[in-house]
Amino acid sequence: MSPRSGGDDLRLLFEASRRLNQALELDRLLEVMRDLCLGAVGAEACSLLLWNDKRTRLDFQMAYNRITPDVRELSLAPGEGMAGWISEYRVPAISNDVEHDPRFRHQIDREIGFTTRNLLAVPVFRGPTVIGVLELHNKRGPEGFTAEDVRLTEALVDQVAVALDNAILFRSLRREKAENEALYRISLLMNERLTLEEILGTFLDHVAEVVPYQAGAFYLLHQKAQELEWFAQRGYPVGTGEEVRLKLGQGLVGWVADAGEPLVIPDVRRETRYLAARPETRSEVVVPIISESRVIGVFNLESDRLNAFRSADLRVLQAFANQAGISIQRAWFYRQLREKHRLEDEMRFARVIQELFLPEEGVVLPGFDLAGLNLPSQAVSGDFYDYIRITDGQFGVMIGDVSGKGAPAALIMATLRASLRAEIRNRYAIAEILSKVNYLLWESTEPERFATAVYGVLDLDRRVLTYANAGHNPPLRLDKAGRVSWLSEGGLVLGPFPDSTYDETVLTLAAGDVLVLYTDGVTEAAGPDGEQFGPDRLVEAVRDNRRRPAAEICRDLVARVRAHTGLETPEDDITVVVLRVL
Repeated sequence: MSPRSGGDDLRLLFEASRRLNQALELDRLLEVMRDLCLGAVGAEACSLLLWNDKRTRLDFQMAYNRITPDVRELSLAPGEGMAGWISEYRVPAISNDVEHDPRFRHQIDREIGFTTRNLLAVPVFRGPTVIGVLELHNKRGPEGFTAEDVRLTEALVDQVAVALDNAILFRSLRREKAENEALYRISLLMNERLTLEEILGTFLDHVAEVVPYQAGAFYLLHQKAQELEWFAQRGYPVGTGEEVRLKLGQGLVGWVADAGEPLVIPDVRRETRYLAARPETRSEVVVPIISESRVIGVFNLESDRLNAFRSADLRVLQAFANQAGISIQRAWFYRQLREKHRLEDEMRFARVIQELFLPEEGVVLPGFDLAGLNLPSQAVSGDFYDYIRITDGQFGVMIGDVSGKGAPAALIMATLRASLRAEIRNRYAIAEILSKVNYLLWESTEPERFATAVYGVLDLDRRVLTYANAGHNPPLRLDKAGRVSWLSEGGLVLGPFPDSTYDETVLTLAAGDVLVLYTDGVTEAAGPDGEQFGPDRLVEAVRDNRRRPAAEICRDLVARVRAHTGLETPEDDITVVVLRVL
């Protein structure tokens, strides 16, 4: 090659400046740099390596003229190869016999399928810092690389460094713009009433716009079980995540959930904690989702390329994780609210159905005044009362209370009421009816569930009440003279014991008698100081109102219980039945 003149060099550098400054895209800049350097010194191939963010690896951006994703998987450790030596000593070097040069890394040649005979390498500076190394391979001609080639390449590299700064800044700004746009779109999700599955799936789609990956998944943490459930995914084979649950500490995902710290794995094949979900995966990043200082989930991304995820990726993924945490909590809240509304609707409907079970008011019984009232503590009640006309001269009255509250108690209550009615229709004796109902409850309910009840049959002509008390609060009898008695005879509560038996008692009623059947929501209602309403206040209320209609006695009694507790809605179901003998 003929010697270059100073004018040639100036024209080359001017043209290089013009062309390099027009290339803002990093890959386009690498192409321009390659063509300029190869043309300037007459080399066959060009490579560029840049330090990663933490300066732990020199990563190839271009290798032997190639600018492809697989090339960017190649890297050198600090001090490794000619590039490592150049970066360490901060000076250019020529090796016109690389075969015998211990600094040269022949493994990269073999991986690429290229044979380097001679090499020129110069450091790339940004200010006083070496940010990378430019290598030129195989000088055309027999003489090899020269000091003149070094001088000219260094001058070109000065131009390249400035252009690299611009391209990296442009890439950073464009990436930041894409990240902000993706985060903005995610923030819009928070204002939409989407399901959790839709939100997390959309998250994964938006993440791909900023951090490319081949497979990704969300895992949500079940706090009580301390397990992670696979919840949303992209890129995995069909059926991969069916019923996947990981314990804390299990696999990379479990480790991150337990530690609350992210992981970037350059090569999963060297990671003992890695659990393979797809054979193509080579690198992985796992990020915890934290809300209110606790881990609520984890998401991971997998790539088919080695070392695909960098610290810059981790920064934006953590921003995504913060947004995901807000959206997950919002979706959980919305799901709970929706479920609460659904249950409330169902409970309101159940209460309407339950009210249909209650007997109609205004029952006319010759010589008697009868009324009842039920006030549930929740939407549905575990208390009940009922009347049933057995014959023209016999009338059945019952009251019951199921352990517990809400829907479970209401279901057992419905079973108890239906069973009592069915057995009464068969005209069994009272003791036998309660025994049969007791066995049915024992057979069909959990051991800790039980019910109490009082069932009596009123002989209208004889004014006689035959009753049995199955572990219930004893009904109050207040006679005309003001004497008090309690109807406690009968037997044990219904349900816990299959062979329970019950005794009947016959009670003769007289004009002026008042009979009050009630549940424990009356006598056990506690005031602010913890004192219960108690039987004495019950007796007082009945005495004060004994000459008033039965319905008014019911309402006054409930009003007194409310006044005692200071609560409009009782803490326990309240049920009262009043029978006056006229």
